[in-house]
Amino acid sequence: MDMMQTRILCGAEVRRLLTMEDTIGAMRKALRGVSSGSAAMLQRQMLPQPEENTFAVMGGADSALGLCGAKVIVFPGPAAGKAGTSQGIIPLFDSTTGALAAIVDAEEITAVRTAATSAAATDLLARPDADSLAILGAGRIGRLHIDAIARVRPIRTVYVWNRTPARAEDCCRWAAQTFGIKAIPCADPKEAVEQAMIVCTVTQAREPILQGDWLREGAHLNAVGACAPFARELDSRAVTRSRVFVDQREAALGGSGDLVLPVREGVFSPEQVAGEIGEVLLGRLPGRQSDTEITLFESVGISVEDLAAAALVFRKAEAEQLGTCVTL
Repeated sequence: MDMMQTRILCGAEVRRLLTMEDTIGAMRKALRGVSSGSAAMLQRQMLPQPEENTFAVMGGADSALGLCGAKVIVFPGPAAGKAGTSQGIIPLFDSTTGALAAIVDAEEITAVRTAATSAAATDLLARPDADSLAILGAGRIGRLHIDAIARVRPIRTVYVWNRTPARAEDCCRWAAQTFGIKAIPCADPKEAVEQAMIVCTVTQAREPILQGDWLREGAHLNAVGACAPFARELDSRAVTRSRVFVDQREAALGGSGDLVLPVREGVFSPEQVAGEIGEVLLGRLPGRQSDTEITLFESVGISVEDLAAAALVFRKAEAEQLGTCVTL
């Protein structure tokens, strides 16, 4: 009897294979699967660890891919964060045979699929003529958001704020050189937000860095960083001014302080969430309804997105015979 081999894909191989364009397409399919029921997921389970680290497990299955699996990672505290933002793996199992098909490095998957999911939502919700982008948080995921959003809207100017100004300046130099767009470092979040038609918050803030009164009429907002019920990047006014969409209803309403805290304050209710992005992709729900409407995509990151991105890498690696194959 032949033993099934498992393909192991390291970070460098993931970076080579996971293109932003392909990942945006994979996220559209994954989000449709969430809302149609062809993809299923377990809610994120988290256990506190020493030094402010958090061990997390996110399981899911996608019948269209024929795969199931989980992202198993450590969200790092300050010391562990120096080694990477999401250290971990994504094991992929064949849903029919149960065989362990692949083990994929999770860090690059997490970063790229996060930006790609924001781009998929932005393509549905931002005004077609939106050509200005604000990025709050100039780390790797912030840079990836510039790449991703520029693929779905004609971005001419990007405004960047970061708690460390030098990092914002570095990001602006990179954006100008890479994409040929005007990139302006901002002294504070307000300066960036007030000038932009698309805003992405990608920070580790626990208290609001964005106030709803700063948002322009017709703006679209992607809120990415708040992935715990006690942490928020947005004040309640930003939420109540917006028509709110989520990646998965239960995950967003339970896992993001951007929504949990306004509900707790009594100024927002779960029923006010317009729906999931997958419902818009399926044609069950309208996206933007006017040029003056403010839209918000609240993204907590879900296992089905990780599974779809890891499957994309795995299939490409099979075709190109990349990775290390082992028998476990």
